[in-house]
Order: sequence, then structure tokens, then C-alpha cells
Amino acid sequence: MISVLLIDDEPALLEITRLFLERFGEIKVETCRSALEALEMLKTRSFDAIVSDYEMPMMDGIVFLKILRAEGDTTPFIIFTGKGREHVVVEALNNRADFFLSKGEDPKTQFAELDKMIRQAISRKQAEESLRLADRRTVDILNNLPDATFAIDSDGHVISWNRAMEDLTGIPAKDMIGKGEYEYAIPFFGSRRPLLINLINSSDEELRSLSYENIKRDVQSIVAETASVKRQGIPSVFWSRATLITDRNGAVIGAIESIRDITEIRRVQGEQKAEAVKEREKGMFDRIFGKSTASWYKKGMDLYYKQGKFQDAIACFDRVIEMDPTHVDAWREKGICLNELGRYEAALQCFNRAIELGGDSPGTYYAKGETLEKLGKEKDDFSLYEEAITCFDRVLENDPENVNAWNYRGVCLKELGKHEEARRSFDKAQTLLRINPQKYTR
Repeated sequence: MISVLLIDDEPALLEITRLFLERFGEIKVETCRSALEALEMLKTRSFDAIVSDYEMPMMDGIVFLKILRAEGDTTPFIIFTGKGREHVVVEALNNRADFFLSKGEDPKTQFAELDKMIRQAISRKQAEESLRLADRRTVDILNNLPDATFAIDSDGHVISWNRAMEDLTGIPAKDMIGKGEYEYAIPFFGSRRPLLINLINSSDEELRSLSYENIKRDVQSIVAETASVKRQGIPSVFWSRATLITDRNGAVIGAIESIRDITEIRRVQGEQKAEAVKEREKGMFDRIFGKSTASWYKKGMDLYYKQGKFQDAIACFDRVIEMDPTHVDAWREKGICLNELGRYEAALQCFNRAIELGGDSPGTYYAKGETLEKLGKEKDDFSLYEEAITCFDRVLENDPENVNAWNYRGVCLKELGKHEEARRSFDKAQTLLRINPQKYTR
């Protein structure tokens, strides 16, 4: 049985993901709603893999990962978060995350990919640990790793060149095994030269002189990127991690390097920067010629829901409110963005203003209730949980099948010590999930 710790601040998503991963009976999932709660759990328990959301209250997934790695925890770690977070990928990889998966795709495909990543990450860790204690012949286990990976012995000769490396370079293992004198660099740079695997103990200055950047280190490993490579003749950006291989006595007997093509990630980031420049240019035009509230509101919605740019979205909603102080939807959406940024009291002011203006929709009350729950936890104020429950009750009057409202209501009741009533709320949410799970994964 594979044990997995799943961290996400959305109760409904936690439950859906757990049900999917456990469907074949091979994986056992434990869940928690914050990185802080996970750290407490990990003090007394260990897991085969950890899957964590990125954006969470108090501590995000990258900070959580950094703490674990700083403490020497090498548990396979997968960042599982929303779209529009391409900038997180490289930071996650640099801090030794094993994989990164974006939410929002077809649920069946998305969860199947998550299941696959968990198994691959565990297999890779087992392979790397075995390699440290094995002799040269056992390097062949690298052949099954998902990343393009090769290994050299202490003399610099290639002792393993896995299938993913064959796919990346187009060179079969039989043509590379046993070769030395930096021949393994030719597929990437067109000439013999040191790769990251040869530079683990080199200075950052030397690495930069060889076109490496974004350099990160730990005791026996180094992570870096280079944009000076070509993949079968096509200019590319590669991320690499190189690690020393030692024997039982700690003597270095070789090294291993894994390589990933992050060209597409960098391309998307470049497009985002170009889009930001266009947005600034459009902003100048808008200031000169003006813009309708509908246009500003749509722009704010696109920035928030499609790009995850909360602060920029707030600026758009502020523009709408400046032009029309009674725009209920702008007040509500501004509050939702403030909540995402952890500015709970400011968010509540927006929701209250929306309600005063007649915007007492279930969506507004749900957003207000969610914010009250988070603020209650932050301030340890039970009265805020009571207010949150009132909001969720208003939501359920209009939408009695709202799984998230039932879950959040249960969370608040649990904090108030009303365990029996909380259990009924959680049971109601789980019943709705079991009746129609497809409805809540869209």
C-alpha cells in the first residue's frame, strides 16, 4: 500500500482527489488543509509521497517544500495547483520537487496523471537510494526513470544512459555507454565540454562562464538551467540536477544527472512578460481615452480567473467602482481577490458593501463565509465562525447541494466544538459527492 499525504485548503477537492487515488485500493491517502497542519503530522508520521497545493493560507506549497528539504526530508513531492502558475514550476524544480501538475484539465485525465506521477516519483527515489548502495552494474535501474538521466563513474565514463535520454538526444545507449572525454556533451552543445555532472564542486562563476544560471546547491547536488543547448538541432532551455554517487564509506564513485526540457515553460513566461507590456500600453490608452465599466470589469475577471493576477484584477475592479460606486459585482469580485491575497478584513468590507447594495446572492454569502472562516482561524475568534455559519446557511437555502458550503459549514462547527452537527454537515457533503462525483469535478 502506497501512503500519500495530500494538502489543499479546499475540502471538496481534497475529498475528490482522495476518492480517485484510492479507487483501486493500492494507495492510502491522508489529507490536511494547510502546510502548517502537514508539518505537525510529519513530526510523527512518514509517507511515501506528498502532494501539495501551491496557494494556501499562512504558508504556500513552495515554502512548505523548502522547509522539508532543509530538514533533510527527501520524500517525493508533487506541486498540484491552479492554471496560470507557470512561474512556480522552475522554483519548485529548483527546490527539488519531483513533479508539477496544473489543475483545471479534464478531471479523469488530470487525476490519472497525478496517480502516474506519484508512482514514478516513488520509483525514482527508490532507484536513487538503491544506486548509492549498489555497484556499477546496478546503474541500469536508471533505465526506468521518467526523466532523461545518465550516470558516469569516477573516471568520467558513461555507465548508464536511460531510454528517456535516448529519446531526448536521439542517441542509443549502446553508442554512448563507456564513452568518456565529455562525449555526452556533444548532443547538447555540439562539442566536448563539461556538463553540470562534472561541475558539482565548481564555483558559481565557473558555472556562469559555461552558460549555466539559476544555480541552486545542497550538500551533494546542484541544480541549474542553461539556454545554450540544442535539442536535435533546435535551440532549447534545459533544467538539470546533478548528484554525486558515494559508496558505503562516503567516497565518491561517480555522479548522476537528470535533465528536463523546460523550453515551453520559458516560452510561456516570455509571452506573459510581453502581455504585461501590452497591458501597460493599453493602460496608458485607457487613461487618455477612458473605458467603459463593462470593459474594465471583463478585464478584471480575465486577470483573476484566467491568469491568477489578483493585484492587477483588484486595480480593474477599483476602476469600475470609481466609475460606478453601486456596481455590486465589482465589489464582490474585488473581495474575492483580496481573500486570495490573505487580506481578509478588507475582503469582508467589500462583501458587506455588495450586500448593502442588494448583491445578497449565494455567491456573495459563500465568499463572505469562506473569508470569515479564514479570519476566524487567523484571529482565533469564535464569533467569526458563527458569522460564517450564518453565511453558509444563506447559501444552502438557495443551493442545498452546494458541497463546498456544507464542508465549510462543518469546518466552522468543528472549530466551535459542535462535533455532532459538524459531522452531519460533512456527511451531507460526502453523500452529494458519492451521488454525483462528476458534477463536482468540473
